[in-house]
Amino acid sequence: MNDKSPASLARLSPDDVLAKRFLLREAPTVRAGIFSQGQPISFTRLTNARPQPGRSLTPQPEEAFVFQMPLISSPDPGIRNSSGSVDSSTSCRPGCCYLLDLRSGPTRRLDMPFDNMRLYLAQSAIEAFTEQKGLRRIGGLLQPNLGASDPVLFRLAHTLQAVVQQPDLTSSLFIDYLALAFCEHVVTRYGRADSSGRSRRAALAPWQMRRIEEFFASHLHGNPSILDLARQCDLSTSYFSEAFKQTTGSTPHQWLLKRRIERAKSQLRETDASLATIASDCGFFDQSHFSRVFSRLEGCGPKDWRLHNRSR
Repeated sequence: MNDKSPASLARLSPDDVLAKRFLLREAPTVRAGIFSQGQPISFTRLTNARPQPGRSLTPQPEEAFVFQMPLISSPDPGIRNSSGSVDSSTSCRPGCCYLLDLRSGPTRRLDMPFDNMRLYLAQSAIEAFTEQKGLRRIGGLLQPNLGASDPVLFRLAHTLQAVVQQPDLTSSLFIDYLALAFCEHVVTRYGRADSSGRSRRAALAPWQMRRIEEFFASHLHGNPSILDLARQCDLSTSYFSEAFKQTTGSTPHQWLLKRRIERAKSQLRETDASLATIASDCGFFDQSHFSRVFSRLEGCGPKDWRLHNRSR
């Protein structure tokens, strides 16, 4: 029997509770608090390399949904709801998508190896997103065929796979952007939202762009979130993200990287500071991260760029 008392689980952190539910040692997770209220969106990797008899523990019912995205092929996961019904499906494979309603207490088999990305989205987050986008309220998400292919979420799961393993090397803006893209996709594909509210083309006013530029200038070495930026403009996160892309042609994460590179180029040109010092001063995780981003955006490494552009 896989048995844990609610009291013992209540003393654990959310990540530990999730790991215990699947009898795993750990459940690496990243979260995106892109809405001012409600549960954050979370992305977790669940890896079971030691199959054992039994099933996962039944989760506490909540108004939330989970997308299970397998990263490896495995037999039928045997998804079962608290009502006792079993959702039949064939063997799962990369590209399959399992949309689970946490109100129904879903469990799965543990007597097989599996490696999944778990994408969690609360109903409160869905409502906040649709309200910000000007869409009508939807009552939840529905997948007509459990285990059907979803290439978009599969690619997102692969990106998140790297993020959850090294969260300290990923900016909050990038995680927030992935969370907003996740919301956009699942509400459109699995919800029944009215898309008529999306006809408007958002754009930031000049005063809002000035605030963002000033905010970035003073927080270039930090790790701001989309919620931090949206508050500078008195906007919701989803509207801000769309308006920023429409105004600048890039995401906030990409724009911040470009600002950091511009500061780095100035220091490379005008100072003798080491690459490690410049990387730290401009907000990069380390010299290696700085060099990779610089090479991608400028076509050469910072050392070579300095040699050809040093102020005389």
